[in-house]
Amino acid sequence: YLDSNGHGTHLAGIIAGFERGTDTRLKGIAYRSQIVNVKVGSYDGSVDVSQVIAGIDWVVQHKNDNGMNIRVLNLSYGTDSLQDPSIDPLSFAVEQAWKSGIVVVVAAGNDGPDVPLTNPASNPFVIAVGATAIQGDRRVGNDRVASFSSCGVGRTVDIVAPGKSIESLRVENSLSDVLYPSARVDHTIGSDTFSLFRGTGSSQAAAVVSGAAALIIDQRPD
Repeated sequence: YLDSNGHGTHLAGIIAGFERGTDTRLKGIAYRSQIVNVKVGSYDGSVDVSQVIAGIDWVVQHKNDNGMNIRVLNLSYGTDSLQDPSIDPLSFAVEQAWKSGIVVVVAAGNDGPDVPLTNPASNPFVIAVGATAIQGDRRVGNDRVASFSSCGVGRTVDIVAPGKSIESLRVENSLSDVLYPSARVDHTIGSDTFSLFRGTGSSQAAAVVSGAAALIIDQRPD
């Protein structure tokens, strides 16, 4: 059950991370909400699409087991598909999740603005999320669509959210940690030093939107 890649833990921190104490080190968008981890990827992030479909199906079948009450499914994942979304198996799987009452939030992809969305963001029943990046200083309103973010052709993103240099949980010695040592960010509070990790992509933006969706559903369950 270890996250040897680091990607999933980083996103979980964005969605729901919370550290108790006088000095809060990390607060996710919907901090202290419950994360259900459905692991399908290997240490290098690779995964067969059939495993993703199986994971989505598991969530649909077990969403109400043991009081889990799964209402939001984050898929910071995408793949190319030559099939129309109406007949593609992965696209069908996320649509079934939506029909079961789950909000499905999917990363749009990181291939630039003028390319089609990756699958399953191309399905019209999911929330397809692109990424923004701060331009210049960090004043409100200084964010724009990031140059790397896919925006779609025909079927476009539904929303954009912060997705560049987002600080969240770091998994020490994970593949991400080893490959991108410059992304580690050390913080000091009093005599205590700890490390977070800066991640960039529509994956991080999708995590922000997943947290926001959880907050809205918590306020308005129906």
